[in-house]
Amino acid sequence: MTEASSSIAIYVVATPIGNLDDISQRAMRILKNVDLIAAEDTRRARQLLQQIGREKVELISYYDHVEQEKTPQILDRLQRDNLSLALVSDAGTPCISDPGYRLIREAKKRGIPVHPIPGPSALTALVSASGLPSDRLLFVGFLPNKKAALMREVASWRGMRASIVFYEAPRRLDQVFKVIEELYPNAELVVGRELTKLHEEILSTDIQGARSWCHDHEFLKGEATVMVSLGKDAETPEVQAAEAASEISGEAIQLFKAGATLKDLLQKFRDRGLSRSDLYQLLLEAKEASDDT
Repeated sequence: MTEASSSIAIYVVATPIGNLDDISQRAMRILKNVDLIAAEDTRRARQLLQQIGREKVELISYYDHVEQEKTPQILDRLQRDNLSLALVSDAGTPCISDPGYRLIREAKKRGIPVHPIPGPSALTALVSASGLPSDRLLFVGFLPNKKAALMREVASWRGMRASIVFYEAPRRLDQVFKVIEELYPNAELVVGRELTKLHEEILSTDIQGARSWCHDHEFLKGEATVMVSLGKDAETPEVQAAEAASEISGEAIQLFKAGATLKDLLQKFRDRGLSRSDLYQLLLEAKEASDDT
């Protein structure tokens, strides 16, 4: 079977994250020949298609908030009409902190062939140019917004023995770096912005330098990719305390769901190494989380 023929199939197509020259010949061939294209942003997809010379193709809007609803509709249509489809995100490789995994999972359940068309990714682009240890990587996507959840996430990195990679909005970077500094004061970081574009910036620094960089770049737009090497800081007492808080929080959420009261849990966890005020705040957030789930 020729790729992107009329036979039913889904192609997960990586598209440029900035420099249009990064699109592969194979990706262009797929995009020029599939019956349908599901795109996170149809406007961005249309611009790319114009660049490669395909303007007449049906585009389906497929983003986070419609993914669950549209997945069965798309797959029903592919099966009914024996169609091929390309899945693209705004930029980079679909399903890497972008919509698509529900579509791929359900397609596999139905026996629909799924083919990866590899190419650009901010994750691999930064790692390849980082100069940090890359034999073990933990990719955590976008970090939590709430401080307690952010603390728990960052503390959980201690036992991974890996370099950490995440995506973040520039306006939130200083908040994230402040937490990293508290737990891993000797961490090394590489921050990538505008990767592959004209004004590409890759900063290699320590955590203090990263915070200074944030203060000098308060109003940046877009998205940053960050890689962190924890080094010897992975065993600090602060990290161990944060890890204990993470364990308490997870246990408390389940106990609240089972009917425990705040008073019950203040008593239960009083000897786990947290001050009463810190424990009280942690349990309030755990109770809120238990009510939300």
